Amino acid sequence: MPLRLVRAPLQLAALAGVFACRAAPADSSAPVDLVVYGRVWTGDSARPWAQAVAVAGDAIRAVGDSAEIARLAGPSTRVLSNGTAMVVPGFMDAHTHFLSGGFQLASVELRDATSPEEFVSRLKAYAKELRPGEWITGGNWDHERWPGAPLPQRGWIDSVTPNNPVFVSRLDGHMGLANSAALKLARV
Repeated sequence: MPLRLVRAPLQLAALAGVFACRAAPADSSAPVDLVVYGRVWTGDSARPWAQAVAVAGDAIRAVGDSAEIARLAGPSTRVLSNGTAMVVPGFMDAHTHFLSGGFQLASVELRDATSPEEFVSRLKAYAKELRPGEWITGGNWDHERWPGAPLPQRGWIDSVTPNNPVFVSRLDGHMGLANSAALKLARV
């Protein structure tokens, strides 16, 4: 399995743990235990983006710009730089499909395609980035968003994916679309 398919879900899980902490009193003067630098999405519409997060114990002490958060660090503060990757608040979900969600991040995204033409165009663009023989999976398409709600057909995509087998599923997982290359490999 390519490392890029594994890295994103693992980074997300590690950083989600940081944000799962409760807010700490703002007046604490002890150095923080952890500083995470990155592209921080706060979830706050008044200030949606920040550059860093400071954590003390099991609580978030502060979220802000790099200079502001650097002042909270001490000699024993652990510092993580997440580069340009996004840092997000922790997610609590009683029913999650973590692995399939992670794999979808490295797959073609068709959920918000608003027409059959856009559906085909996205698959064509995705196929151009792959080597011949590499599978195109994922999708999460929703034909009910399209005018007239036609179900996708392999005839739509065969000409734009002749060298790559395709199996993309509907967003609910109850339907799938395979191109002729995939059907040939499956001996169907």
